[in-house]
This record gives sequence, structure tokens and C-alpha cells, in this order.
Amino acid sequence: MIDLHIHTNASSDGQHTPEEIFQMAQKMGIEVISFADHNSISSLEEGLKLSKIYSIDFIPAVEFNSLYNGEDIHILGYFIPFSSDEFRNFIEEMRKRKLIQAKKRVERFKSLGFSLEWEDVYRLSKGGIPTGMTYLKALLMREENRDHELLKPYINGPKSKSPYINFYKDFLRGGGVASVPFYFPSTFEVIKKLRDFGSIPVLAHPSDLPSESVEEMVKEGLMGIECGSSHHTEGQEKGWRDFAEKYNLIFTAGSDFHGELIKPGIKLGVSNHYTCDIVERLRKMTRNKGY
Repeated sequence: MIDLHIHTNASSDGQHTPEEIFQMAQKMGIEVISFADHNSISSLEEGLKLSKIYSIDFIPAVEFNSLYNGEDIHILGYFIPFSSDEFRNFIEEMRKRKLIQAKKRVERFKSLGFSLEWEDVYRLSKGGIPTGMTYLKALLMREENRDHELLKPYINGPKSKSPYINFYKDFLRGGGVASVPFYFPSTFEVIKKLRDFGSIPVLAHPSDLPSESVEEMVKEGLMGIECGSSHHTEGQEKGWRDFAEKYNLIFTAGSDFHGELIKPGIKLGVSNHYTCDIVERLRKMTRNKGY
């Protein structure tokens, strides 16, 4: 069993530490894992060290936000050279832009009548990029926000079973009541950048994204599709595997695990028909050897 899309607490909406994830993976008999935190590489050095301790193969990765036709598209990069200064500078530039957006979001929440300060959000995100979970936690820390009509569905209402994801979708995603425009690098830019770094760009959980859009990404250098995903139905999974085979792309698989508190019902590991052969194909494709 493998899982090539896992979030640690280096993503501010990730619940578990790197070592906790390795412990869970070992108990489940998972042979290969990959940390793919949101625009962050801070878990990867520890992941490589833990890989030797727990005898579980490890692929360093990242999940980038990117912009395609006004939509936030996630691109996974596998075998990234996370120790290089150039790559770290690229990540740092992304982080700075996201922090500017985050501060504007705080002001947007204030305009909606919430009591919130940037220091609350920054502290909860541990200096990382705030996510939906961060904002909701920060809002609920203040007693005066708990009776706000806009929050009631996430506290004990119809959206309380998965509050953080629902809150993100309703408030922060494009068109949400507290959304703030942000200049992501374009999807094509991210694909090119990853290839320039010798890494493998893979489209994360495409779900029902139109195949014509993905064909455009393939023309721009996309090398793989995340076919096995907790976001996909069996039909979608098969459709994207067929697409990958048609265009000679690698197909990968990952749970998009964040932890039970963040994404209830999503467990580590993916279907056993995704094997370690995928990892060997990825290794042959990358210019970054030694992992």
C-alpha cells in the first residue's frame, strides 16, 4: 500500500506531526508515503530522517496552489529539490504573498462584524499560511463571536460534522463572503517551474475538471494525474486512469489525509491496486536522484 498525498501539521490545516504519520503508516503496513503540504517544505527534512527509522520509503513533495481560468488548481510536485536555495526562495515568495492575502482576510472578517486580530490568526498558524481551520479556530477563541449568526451552522448546525472544510468553502474560497483575490502563479507557471527544478508536476484530485482543461495542462508539460483520491468516485478514478494512459502520463494515488478532526472519514492509504511500481516510475522520471 502507498499514499503519496499526506498533509502534516506543516500545513496549517494538518492535524498530525510527521512522526505521528509515520507511526500510523507503519501500523497499517503502508510501504511508501509522501508529505505534500500546502506551499510548504518544512516537514520534508524530518520525513527523510523518519523514513530510515521506520523503514518506510519517503518521497519529498509539495502541493502548490495555482490559478487556471480563475480557479484555484492544486499541483503536486514530486521529488522536489527542497534543500536548494532557489527552490526555497520560490516557496518563500509564495508564503509572503499568502500572508498579505491572510491579513486582508482578517479585515474582511472584521467588516462582517467579527472580533478578530491578525495576531490571533498568526499565532494559531504557527507562522505558516493560515487556512480555513485557522480562521475558524481564531474566531471561536473569542466568546463574542460564538453567537454570530454566520458561525452557528459550523458550531452545532448542519455543517458541524466537517466544520473546517465547510467553513473554507463558504467563507474563503472564490466568491465566499470573506474571500480576497490573490495572485497565484498560473498553473502553467507552476508546471514549468517544477519541471525546471527536475521535479514531476502532477494534477491533484482533478475530480470533475473538464478533460479539455487538463489537455491544455498536458501541452504545457503536466506529467501526471492523481487518479486514486478520496475526492474521486470509482467512475471518476477510472476515467482519469484512462485519460492518463491515453496521454502517456503517470497516474498516482493519495488520500489527501489531513487528520480526522480536519477531514473526517479520510484515512491514510489508498487502494491496493496502486503499488510501489508507481514510485519506481516517478524515480525514473525525476532528475533529482538520491531520495
